[in-house]
Amino acid sequence: ESCNYPIFLHQPTGKSQRFSLFLITCCLIVLGVLIPLNSGNKETAHYALAASPQTSSSIHPLQHSTLEPMRHDDDTLAALTIYFEAKGESFAGKLAVAAVIRNRMIHHFHSDGTVRGTVLRPKQFEPWITRNPDDIPFNPSNTKMQESLMAWKLVQDGRKVVNGAVLFYNPDIVKSPRWAQVHRKVAKIGGHEFFHTERI
Repeated sequence: ESCNYPIFLHQPTGKSQRFSLFLITCCLIVLGVLIPLNSGNKETAHYALAASPQTSSSIHPLQHSTLEPMRHDDDTLAALTIYFEAKGESFAGKLAVAAVIRNRMIHHFHSDGTVRGTVLRPKQFEPWITRNPDDIPFNPSNTKMQESLMAWKLVQDGRKVVNGAVLFYNPDIVKSPRWAQVHRKVAKIGGHEFFHTERI
């Protein structure tokens, strides 16, 4: 039976069909690329804002502060040196070690005249041969640390504690160094023996 209705659409030819498929494919590719790019840009912008210098300190204030290296002031550094050198000594023993540091600074004996340049001089004060003092916190609740700080502050008035000694050692812990044979011994306080720059 024949159709009497007019046909307004014609069946696509091979070329037009391929062209239509090509257009559809292109549209799908464009949509598939643009949509992820658009969302990705928003995420990128978000993370860039979070990591910007203006916002990073406010977003991570604690993390930012912990990255800053600790550096002790002179009094604390001297106190830590006294603490480790004379931890088992009486207050008089701590005062004597404090005086040695001060005397070295005054006479520039293995010293540049500063606290840091004196106590951190290579191979001069045993605690810092293998340790970094800035890695060690000063504990105000530690009685011996407080005594060490007090001893350091007391010797700043110039009081004579060990008659100008600039050297000391503990003969019960280390063998007698060569300089102990040539420098004048001026005092023995607790386990430490103290020596002057004068030679015998």
